[in-house]
Amino acid sequence: MHSMFTTYNRNLPKYQQLADLLRQQIASGKLQPNDRLPTEDELCETYRVSRGTIREAIRVLVDEGLIRREQGRGTFVNEPQPSSTLFTLNSFNEEIRRQNRAPSTRVLTAEITPAAPEVAGRLSIPEGEPVIHIARLRFADDHPVVYETRHLAQALCPTLLGENLTGDSIHWLLVYKYQIPLVKMMHVVEIRRLSAEQTGLLQAQPGSTAFFVDRLTFTEKNGAQCPAVWFQAIYHDNIYHIEATAHRTL
Repeated sequence: MHSMFTTYNRNLPKYQQLADLLRQQIASGKLQPNDRLPTEDELCETYRVSRGTIREAIRVLVDEGLIRREQGRGTFVNEPQPSSTLFTLNSFNEEIRRQNRAPSTRVLTAEITPAAPEVAGRLSIPEGEPVIHIARLRFADDHPVVYETRHLAQALCPTLLGENLTGDSIHWLLVYKYQIPLVKMMHVVEIRRLSAEQTGLLQAQPGSTAFFVDRLTFTEKNGAQCPAVWFQAIYHDNIYHIEATAHRTL
């Protein structure tokens, strides 16, 4: 029996768990373009789920354009389709290591504070509700390249501040350790000049520009999507590379 239901969020419907697993296999290259997916019988046997679950998971991936059904032949992985609407922001540690540099992180703020009006508005929670506020400075070879902040309702993950916020990916903690389904992200990216305070934090030259990223991540609750994490970051554009690119998955 496959370990899918110990790896993925048990609170998600089984078809969504299976769709997520297959989507990850496609994104990682384990399933290549034009590979045939296992048959319904094979998937049922591997994952110990019903045919209805298999068919619903397949329908989700067909609707997303990741796979296609061919009459009498089976279900196959599609070639990646270009799309200008999807945005890719690589993992900080992966990106910095790709540049043969050493990533590190310094936590500047890790606190619980009442939600200010702007934070409450972005997270769709009442003003004054306790929120977790985390601010971090990310380094490449001991040079600061990213300043980031996160806000999320304390009720979403009450023990998050007890984690290793210097070494661990916060996204990984939320999704895999605490099994919070993060189902959608909305990004706004701008290029702006750094303020004097930001210039000092990032040890940049006066007048430098940077990528300003605003990302709202959604979770699923009672069948409806709702804001979960408000993330803001400044990526110094002389050091860190951000791409808008065609991608097969969100």
